[in-house]
Amino acid sequence: MRAGNVKGPVLESGSRARLRAASGLTLIELIIVICIIALCAALLFERLRFYQEAAEKAAVEYTVAVVKSALQLRVAAMLLRGEGGNIGSLARANPVEWLMEPPPGYRGEFRAPQPDVPRGSWYFDATRKELVYVPDLDGHLERLADGSKRLRFRVRVDEPAESDSERKRMTGMRVEPVMPYTWFYRQ
Repeated sequence: MRAGNVKGPVLESGSRARLRAASGLTLIELIIVICIIALCAALLFERLRFYQEAAEKAAVEYTVAVVKSALQLRVAAMLLRGEGGNIGSLARANPVEWLMEPPPGYRGEFRAPQPDVPRGSWYFDATRKELVYVPDLDGHLERLADGSKRLRFRVRVDEPAESDSERKRMTGMRVEPVMPYTWFYRQ
């Protein structure tokens, strides 16, 4: 190509096109991209917290199920040893002692009704004979009837409605929440 065949001010408009392509995004385009990324990050963070709380709830339910299994094994062992009359004492015992190892975040036994323990902790309330969990993430946990968000569990002994004249018999034992709670949905 010869320079004579080119018509008009090509050099000038070509340099503007190259300058425009080299500069990248305008300030407004950059602000819009940053806003979109920030919005996506906020939505991602909210979902992440939701799933972390759901995992915490599953871990609490798993720990309670392990305590229930340990209670059944303890009752069976006592029956095999002929200690059926002492089974009622399990309702006053610390259920963590029945486990091979305490649950993660277990802080021990306390006599104070609301000890200052970190969130995400278990403890045994020795006064009330209750196993207590203090949730770390409780955004979807409804307040309990007492106004707190501490989940309390107790070993209950079921006895017959009518007392047996020969001896008092136990009909069952279970681990259950002291107050019903709703975490994520109505049960």
